[in-house]
Amino acid sequence: MAGLFPRRRKEAEGAGKRRGPVSVAGLPQPHRRMQSEFGELFNRFGREGSMSLEDFVRAWHWGMDVEDKEDCFILRAEAPGFEAGDFDLRISGERLILRASRKAETKEKEGEHREEYECYESMALPPGIDKEKIEARYHSGVLTVTIPKTKEGRGKKIAVKNT
Repeated sequence: MAGLFPRRRKEAEGAGKRRGPVSVAGLPQPHRRMQSEFGELFNRFGREGSMSLEDFVRAWHWGMDVEDKEDCFILRAEAPGFEAGDFDLRISGERLILRASRKAETKEKEGEHREEYECYESMALPPGIDKEKIEARYHSGVLTVTIPKTKEGRGKKIAVKNT
């Protein structure tokens, strides 16, 4: 995914010197999200002592990436462990609501054990999209939502002339 991580040139002065901590605000979005999730995870470990795998999965938030193409937006959301039927995608006003929910029952020595996993995300839809033609697919733990643009949403290319 080229373009997510801006390249920086090393300055001649200070190259190779060790610097202090980097501000989270200066990091690209995937790094900020990862830092936030690790921070939340470590805070839970500190408060509760130990965390079961089920608690970790329940606290997990899916990662999303949006690609702006000429004729559509493509949203990819990481959602491992679900089936296509576990998803509930809706449009409410100018928002896309993504929800995944799964219940699991296991039989143990003490009796039946029931777990429920749910992920939820809501995002604003950009103007100039065709809400009636939005499609969603789920494959290998990734939910892909294709949001087509209207003619107006595609914009108009402006030619650059040589002077």
